[in-house]
Amino acid sequence: MTNRVPDNIPDHAEYDDIAAEYAASKQLPFRIVVEAPTLFDLAGDVRGLAVLDLPCGDGTYSRALARRGAASVLGVDLSGAMVERARSIERQEPLRISYQMGDAAGLGTVGNFDLVIACYLFNYAHTAAELLAFARTVRANLKPGGRLIGINDNPRTALARYGDYAAYGFSRTTDLPRHEGSRIRYTFPTPDGKTFGFDNFWLAPGTYEQVFAEAGLLDFRFVDCHAALPPGQDGATWDDFLRDCPITGLAARRAG
Repeated sequence: MTNRVPDNIPDHAEYDDIAAEYAASKQLPFRIVVEAPTLFDLAGDVRGLAVLDLPCGDGTYSRALARRGAASVLGVDLSGAMVERARSIERQEPLRISYQMGDAAGLGTVGNFDLVIACYLFNYAHTAAELLAFARTVRANLKPGGRLIGINDNPRTALARYGDYAAYGFSRTTDLPRHEGSRIRYTFPTPDGKTFGFDNFWLAPGTYEQVFAEAGLLDFRFVDCHAALPPGQDGATWDDFLRDCPITGLAARRAG
């Protein structure tokens, strides 16, 4: 299995260039109302657990899980700029979180964790072989009986559900005809009138199931997202987003 990042997947330098914009996008309403509640429900009670956040970005979810009582949290990301943002926040607001740079495709074993969270990791694989490399890294870092949870681009959505999500702060388009490895482009506007974006890749749901089984991760499943509405907000605001939702939760476990 190669550790090389494919030419058409954003490498660490590209994410270094958009680190500030990507970190700001973590405050978009869909992240707070849909993404985070779905992830935290999958995580359950994390008190006393050793957690690996892969990839951690600027540490948004590393910090959230530390505040929820995780005994230890290690965040790993390919982007040095993202890791430095996370470390800077840790210096200002210490939560005893460790961060390091690393490529999830060839990370090896960095610990023995009860829980691995993988938010937008697997959708960077544009072949089954690359997906397998990510999945094997997860398994290598889980204790027997340990769990994987995450958020992913949703490979189950219909082609009609690609397009403009302006009401939610982004657009999502794909190459046609859609096939294994099709590019999915996410584009976000910025306050100065510009945009930034990055590419995910589509693999069929069945590919995920086969690859995770091969990697030794059991009971793999996609989990529909849900909204946790702030007080006073009309639930209808999120009906269109959740209908054939563009993102999905996921979960699996290592055998005990």
